[in-house]
Amino acid sequence: MADKNLKFYLITDLHHWAQAQGVSGKGYEKIYHSEHRCMAETGAIINSAVDSLIADKEIDIVLIAGDIVADGAREAHDEIIPILRRLKDAGKRVFLITATHDFHDKPLKAVGDKVGRATPIKRDELYEMYKEFGRNEAISEHRKSHSYSVMLNGNTRLLCMNDDGKGGGTDFCGYFEDCVEWIKGQLNEAKEKGEYVIVMTHHPALPPSPIYPIFSKRDMLANYEEMTTLFADNGVKYIFTGHTHMTNIAVKTTEKGNDIYDVNTGSLVAYPCPYRKVEFTETEVKIRTLQVESFDWDFGGKEPLEYVKDHFNEFLEDIFFALANDVDRMATLGKAFSLKKEVVYKYQKPMLFLGKRLNTWTLGDLGKRLGVGRKIDKSVRDILLKDFLIEIIDNVFYGDEPYTPDTPMYKSVAAITDRISALTRPIPKTKKVREILAVIKDGVLYDAPPADWNVVLPR
Repeated sequence: MADKNLKFYLITDLHHWAQAQGVSGKGYEKIYHSEHRCMAETGAIINSAVDSLIADKEIDIVLIAGDIVADGAREAHDEIIPILRRLKDAGKRVFLITATHDFHDKPLKAVGDKVGRATPIKRDELYEMYKEFGRNEAISEHRKSHSYSVMLNGNTRLLCMNDDGKGGGTDFCGYFEDCVEWIKGQLNEAKEKGEYVIVMTHHPALPPSPIYPIFSKRDMLANYEEMTTLFADNGVKYIFTGHTHMTNIAVKTTEKGNDIYDVNTGSLVAYPCPYRKVEFTETEVKIRTLQVESFDWDFGGKEPLEYVKDHFNEFLEDIFFALANDVDRMATLGKAFSLKKEVVYKYQKPMLFLGKRLNTWTLGDLGKRLGVGRKIDKSVRDILLKDFLIEIIDNVFYGDEPYTPDTPMYKSVAAITDRISALTRPIPKTKKVREILAVIKDGVLYDAPPADWNVVLPR
């Protein structure tokens, strides 16, 4: 009987920034302060994670779910490949896919006080460059998409799906028709052989938060509703994804009653520096989330994870300052949340109005102006709206959002969102506003089960 037990590690979104791309000076600062993830520190963080994976002598499989480098610079690829080879030299089997950040026509680098261009790399070059990290064990390939399948053990087939849409600047992050046919062939073959199938792809296959498709639907796996149904109804129960930099586990049940879980993992080099340890047994799947707790760097007297979180929050502070004071800066920063420049400029007046209020009003102030001041709990009344939103964003990226319906924060925010919904209902074209308000309560303040961080799920 084939072995149904399986253990592996999963890391994703390494976004390596090479030392040769510049890690100091005003040019670097211009780039660095437009990013929520670490940049100069990526080599140290990745090496620390690799050390931890190598130290575990029991688990010999490592999955890497795309965005290996920051923006497709050849210098970054040249620097990270020897780091990944450390895993192979230690006896690990590494299965890697590339994604949209791994190739670019105009990658950046810092040159003194200016921002210059690093060496570009073409998508097709990635095929040979990373062949030793999984494709060398392929039992089948879909060459055009750079997708392939491997056997992790005698019973489990892994589909390593590249969803970069063939590149070329397209917003389509998914699988074209011929690739879908290849997927169907793999699922049928596995079914005939009695194999268990799991999938790894880069973009989220289920929304990591109910609010995510509202603002970032183009950052989802293209045709995700159809693809997750196809997978689930053909025996796939688990798909492992990245891209969002959030730590989340979502579940969907198809019309035929089949469940599929999307285990979405945050960036290794951004707060909270997570990676997953996954164990399949005959009856259950155990998922444990770990963190890179330290790395070789000068933290300026801070704890390592405090240092990473502070950079993340400095980025958020910059956004809220720009929202209230600097529309050009906001147009630059908005890309981190899939907010296009033209949208920022089109709505700059209401955005500036909103930004001013977020930076000066408290939850209590907003409650009073909406006529629900008495419903705002004293424990949260004096929290600045900007600070509240930063905490909520921190929680969404970390996962296991803490504000359940019985907490003062949830009740207070529910009073505000319910009041705004009631006020906007008679106003035309405000349906989307009410949709956003609804998911703020259920999906942003707290996240319904399953847990995002550590959980045991059915196989």
